[in-house]
Amino acid sequence: MGRSMARQAAMQLMYERMSGGMADDESLALVYEQLASAGNETPGKLMPGGEDREYIHDVLAGVSAHRQELDDAIETHSSGEWALSRVPHVDLSILRLSAYEIFYRNDIPDNVAISEAMELANLYSEPKSGRYINGVLGALSRGKG
Repeated sequence: MGRSMARQAAMQLMYERMSGGMADDESLALVYEQLASAGNETPGKLMPGGEDREYIHDVLAGVSAHRQELDDAIETHSSGEWALSRVPHVDLSILRLSAYEIFYRNDIPDNVAISEAMELANLYSEPKSGRYINGVLGALSRGKG
């Protein structure tokens, strides 16, 4: 299993938390089972290994710990009609995850974080959301110094 699937799981768990869910180990198992079914894989075969589980937990904890900073950066780089309060939760989950990677995960190049965010947007969001997400993350990457 690759990082892309771990990233999808992390994004879905962030979305679950935004919707009032627990996003615990039981949720993680359910997410992987659903991802496996969508990919026609055997569910047990795709449970996250140690490295993927560490990545997921790091992203969830990191986004939670730095949420205000991430939200401020996202809002600063958003265009007029996209006030943070109006951004769909799935898009905000993608933005937070990718912004966290850009600012705090030195093992992930910015262009990879942005490219993977676009993949998530293509899978889970609408076309205009993908353009918005790409623009915000590109601006975050350029502005981080």
